[in-house]
Amino acid sequence: MARRAQPAKKKKAAPRKTGRSKAAPKRKSGGIGRFMLGGAIVAGTISAFIAAGSMLELDRASRDLGERAANSEPEYTPTPAPVPESRNYDFSESNGNRDRTGYMVGERVPGEKTAPETRQPQKAPVTKSPEPAVSPDTGGISGGAHSDGPPPWQKFAALTPDTGTAPVIAIVIDDAGLDQPRTARTIGLPGPVTISYLPYARDLQRQVNDARGRGHEVMLHMPMEPSSALVDPGPHALRTGFDRDKILGEMTWMLDRFDGYVGVNNHMGSKFTSDPERMQVVMEVMKSRGLLFLDSKTSAKSVGFSMARQYDVPALERDVFIDDADDATKIAEMLARTEKVATNQGFAIAIGHPRDLTLEALQKWIPAIQAKGFVLVPVTDILRRSMRSVTG
Repeated sequence: MARRAQPAKKKKAAPRKTGRSKAAPKRKSGGIGRFMLGGAIVAGTISAFIAAGSMLELDRASRDLGERAANSEPEYTPTPAPVPESRNYDFSESNGNRDRTGYMVGERVPGEKTAPETRQPQKAPVTKSPEPAVSPDTGGISGGAHSDGPPPWQKFAALTPDTGTAPVIAIVIDDAGLDQPRTARTIGLPGPVTISYLPYARDLQRQVNDARGRGHEVMLHMPMEPSSALVDPGPHALRTGFDRDKILGEMTWMLDRFDGYVGVNNHMGSKFTSDPERMQVVMEVMKSRGLLFLDSKTSAKSVGFSMARQYDVPALERDVFIDDADDATKIAEMLARTEKVATNQGFAIAIGHPRDLTLEALQKWIPAIQAKGFVLVPVTDILRRSMRSVTG
């Protein structure tokens, strides 16, 4: 009996096993990918930290450089004079004329009573010119209290030649400094004039040095409160509402702005100069600093000159305003009046402003009066020769 053939065993399991064994590497391969991805993330994070650290180091280095620069000794540059609070210093609109820029020519308003153009002529001896003043000196501070040596009104006086017995005239140009081109034209006038600078002008010391270098005398034009609220005397002006400390503070600011000046005259001030109590404070400062005071006489009620004499402050008064009217004919009339006053009393003090018509008139008038025998002098020359001065 033939043997029944046994079915052969299937040998396909091995491949299946082989298939299962192939799946394992795939799982293994996926783990490596995830591992590599994780490694990349970690590496990126580390790089970010390194970059951040580098940025922090750069920032620290930058700050260190800034601190070293701040603490290092800076290159020397001259320190400019302090400038008052930022504002427009062109007061021409307040005067009703926008064509004249850079200065306020006065405080005249309709209906305001002002001092006469000239005071009554006073008999004063016309003597030989006194000894020349101390040679101009750029050292020292006009604003500082003086003890040794001559006071500033003598120390910084312009040299005066021997004028004999000739009548003398001092021309004072107020409101200088703001309009620098017109101020430069003033400095270019022939003969010595006295130039009075507003304290809130810019680049003051250079302008003053230029003026003194040309033989002119310099004053400080101190802003004071006018009677009318329609005009603005400018920042730091002395006002009747101020107490003593406030007046002293504002005066210190103004008097310390530059040096080389002989004294002070008032800018506006028809209200302030009429207040004896406030003017007393002004005169105490003038006396302590060795300065002269020229009363501009913007009001007939001014007590400036009388208070100065009371406190032994060397003092003068204005005789003529040259250019109350910005008119060539009127200016010529005022210059003729100046000649008449000088003839009658031996001297005259005339105040003008850096206006085009005024400067043009003076440019022609100065040589003309010199040809007539008048002598142009600084205000200190009149102060020394006048019987009305008190040479403290």
